[in-house]
Amino acid sequence: MKKFDELMNVSSEIKNISVDEAKEKLNDPNVQFIDVRDKNSFESETIGNAVNLERGLLEFYLADGSPLENEMFKKNPDKEYIVFCGLGGQSTLATKTMQDMGIKNVKNMTGGMTAWKDKK
Repeated sequence: MKKFDELMNVSSEIKNISVDEAKEKLNDPNVQFIDVRDKNSFESETIGNAVNLERGLLEFYLADGSPLENEMFKKNPDKEYIVFCGLGGQSTLATKTMQDMGIKNVKNMTGGMTAWKDKK
């Protein structure tokens, strides 16, 4: 079994974006924020135009032919996707998964919602 540190090493294999950089892109129509937290967390608070794609179901949202496939990625292949969670761990892994499944312009927002709220 992999150790936690090994799992989090994927951070060096993905693109990361700071909260400050993400805030500059909040109203950009070519950017889509993706909240990978659970539905309750998403419904209690999120960022701007974020869509909720729960981390546990992410592969199903991305897989061609899946009953849960999200067409957003096919309709907007050139869009920039910024992924976030509560603290940054889930979104790091989600960003790596998305990248591995063919999403080209995907970035992890470091620090997640906690860092976002701290920067208000």
